[in-house]
Amino acid sequence: MTRKAIIGMIRAVALAAALFLAGGAIPVVGGIAMLFAPAPILIYAVGRSNPILRGVLSVVLATGLVVLGSGVYGGVTYLLTFGLATAIVCYMLERHFSFEVITAVAAGAMFAASAVAAVVLLGGPDALIAAMRAQLTEGMQRGQELYKYVGVDASIPADTQASVVTLTMKLIPALALLVAGVSILFNLRLFWRWTGPQRLSYSLFADLSRWSTPEWLIWPLLATGFGIFIPIGAASDIALNGFLVTMAIYFCQGLAIIRFYFQSLGVPAIVRIVIYFLLAHVVVAALVCIAGVFDMWIDFRRLKPPSQEAGSFGDFF
Repeated sequence: MTRKAIIGMIRAVALAAALFLAGGAIPVVGGIAMLFAPAPILIYAVGRSNPILRGVLSVVLATGLVVLGSGVYGGVTYLLTFGLATAIVCYMLERHFSFEVITAVAAGAMFAASAVAAVVLLGGPDALIAAMRAQLTEGMQRGQELYKYVGVDASIPADTQASVVTLTMKLIPALALLVAGVSILFNLRLFWRWTGPQRLSYSLFADLSRWSTPEWLIWPLLATGFGIFIPIGAASDIALNGFLVTMAIYFCQGLAIIRFYFQSLGVPAIVRIVIYFLLAHVVVAALVCIAGVFDMWIDFRRLKPPSQEAGSFGDFF
């Protein structure tokens, strides 16, 4: 390994470790920065000589720096989450996998590894659930205290607080998986914008305004949607989480539809920002999800070739 490569590795490792450690040191902003922890190593390793070796060695060194900065527990947490994801993404990029497959595999690996590690370290599923419930309750109480400190009365009745905690507990698997997926997507996008086209011999991101989910995804959506009504608590919770993840994917297709019409109509940037801001509203976000689901039949962007038979709603528009 050349001197230039060694210096580059040191920079990438130090930045990756710093971004991860920022999650526990800086409120809110640090958590956002932590999501980009894989990016420095991806930019350093992918598309260069011995990329897999570069990536794995960088992850190991970054783990060591995290151990020095936050202890063994922090090092294990990094290794089983962002470290593992970084190594997987490096490998899959070199094997020319699509960004959808990379996101699904890396996010799934992050979720599975961290879940198993948490169960083992805390002594079982019951202990993990109790610890998570305690943290959520404590977090809500701290939030109320903060509002009181600034003169806002945000007290929540005990029964309402218990209901919110219970619902959040049910949705934690889906939320954790979605956060992992968003993190992988952000890092892939950053890598592609930074240096991807010069490093990769294939197009990782095509025209995202024309992106669509596979048609078979409608079956998991229907299965999980009906599964919510199963009168068995555990099965219903699993279906609820699956439904939330599937709808999040269709939300991305809805965003692609919006972006397509933004480009087609030449919508000004300020209008785009306002519309994207409105997507934070639950009702608007739900409508975007529904648009993503029905795009399979209506074909809002006219991406499918016209059929000679009336096989979809799109033939009538």
